[in-house]
Amino acid sequence: MTNAQCQICKDNFQLDMRQQAFVVPLVARGQRFIMLECPRCGASTQYVAVGDSPAPHDRAENYRCPLAGCAGWVDLIDTHPPPFRGCGECGSVWHEENSFQRAIDDILVRHPHRAGSYQKIDDEWLPAGPGSEPAQYEELVAMESASKDKQ
Repeated sequence: MTNAQCQICKDNFQLDMRQQAFVVPLVARGQRFIMLECPRCGASTQYVAVGDSPAPHDRAENYRCPLAGCAGWVDLIDTHPPPFRGCGECGSVWHEENSFQRAIDDILVRHPHRAGSYQKIDDEWLPAGPGSEPAQYEELVAMESASKDKQ
């Protein structure tokens, strides 16, 4: 339980003490969706113990979180019915696809630099391909957080 594999870079790593203190009680309670930061690539990744089969995970198919100030990734959580979308970075959850799509509409109106994260196809927002976000994406998102405090 102290070794994990990043779903992004596929590196195996040992949980540091802080990560162990976070993961062990959650696993003991049966929680299946736990997000960690990979020490190698810095990405947020779902905790998968080495030797377990990770859920399919492909950044090109995952959405960026549509909440101001959060640069996390949203995954479809379908381990317990009904399925929902959840951000492992900020903990936000969308139980209905319509509310998730509206959140994307809202963030794009308020923060146009987010446009590279999404593409609209047949009136539905989908994740944009790799390399479509501005190079300074995370810095821009961090500034959203500061500006939302002033609103």
